[in-house]
Amino acid sequence: MSNAPTLLTINEVACFLRVHRATISRLIGAGALPHLAVGSRKLVLKEDLLAFIDNRKRLAANSPREG
Repeated sequence: MSNAPTLLTINEVACFLRVHRATISRLIGAGALPHLAVGSRKLVLKEDLLAFIDNRKRLAANSPREG
């Protein structure tokens, strides 16, 4: 089971990104951060979180700078 995907809770994702758990819930609700529903729990695949971060970095790099 070494190839099993890593699932993160909303709290773990919030700690990783250093934001409030409500922020993660909003991102999930808006469809910006993919998740898996297991019963009433929402879990995020670690690879989806890393893809989300990469996407945000690309968006920031392409946005016009204010000067």
